[in-house]
Amino acid sequence: MGWWKRYHDDMVVAERRLANPPVPVADFRSTHGMLRYARFGTGRAVLVLHGSGGGWDQGIDWAQRRLAQNHTDRYDVISPSRFGYPGSPLPDGASVSDQAAALVELLDHLGVDQVDVVGLSAGTVIALQLAADHPGRVRRLVLESPLLPLAGRAPLPPVPAVRVLARAQFLLWLTTKIPAVVKLAAGAPPAQLAKDDLDELNAINGTMFPLAPRRAGTVHDRATVAEHALADRIPVSGIAAPALIINAAHALLAPHDDVERFSARLPDARTLELDHGGHVLIGNVETLRRAVTEFLGE
Repeated sequence: MGWWKRYHDDMVVAERRLANPPVPVADFRSTHGMLRYARFGTGRAVLVLHGSGGGWDQGIDWAQRRLAQNHTDRYDVISPSRFGYPGSPLPDGASVSDQAAALVELLDHLGVDQVDVVGLSAGTVIALQLAADHPGRVRRLVLESPLLPLAGRAPLPPVPAVRVLARAQFLLWLTTKIPAVVKLAAGAPPAQLAKDDLDELNAINGTMFPLAPRRAGTVHDRATVAEHALADRIPVSGIAAPALIINAAHALLAPHDDVERFSARLPDARTLELDHGGHVLIGNVETLRRAVTEFLGE
């Protein structure tokens, strides 16, 4: 199958997913801007904050993979699009604290007093800010492949490059097939990944498309959210919730030493370092499902 045909087929699937959500999706107008969110299941409330390039659909994908297989009767999953992602327009001058405040308003609207908060990649910045600004609302924090203050130089593309890539959907899709990029994302090149691992990676990559409704958020994450974390602007001293930080060995965005330094600043934090999986922790479904559900259930 040619590249163009594969690309076209993937985009058809992605468009259909947004147009026909697999779970209920609704809109809420906060004082900071409109938020679109998915919500499903009953039980313990879990707020899932997607990574860069994602949206409410990426949070659903995470919940279906990470939580117990019968999670619909154990967890009340709330998966919003962050500012600049599908259904949640980017307000002018939006800050990380604004996003956290909007999420608290969403919880108020839904009648949820306390919630476990999951952050994925760039979403960990919002998760930490939410826990710092509104400590009474956050029970527990799960931070997967976090974006944290670094001792060295951040391995992130410059903002102009992100702006260009955010307008080149085919090019972005093509980069998800390049062996070197796949190795960063999954911990191994495509030829060394088992079929289940490739399927997992493709499912996660699929939640980055279509690109147009994610463009503003992708740029905002690089220009504002990432800089907020890298400049160490999160008031960590205000965080009271126990935290589980999950990362892969030799992680690109948050190396081991940086994770350990940050973990030591939190009042109650533990780390789980996996020996493989890359940035999106591919090939660790059972291990992570067990670790996350046990942590949330403590």
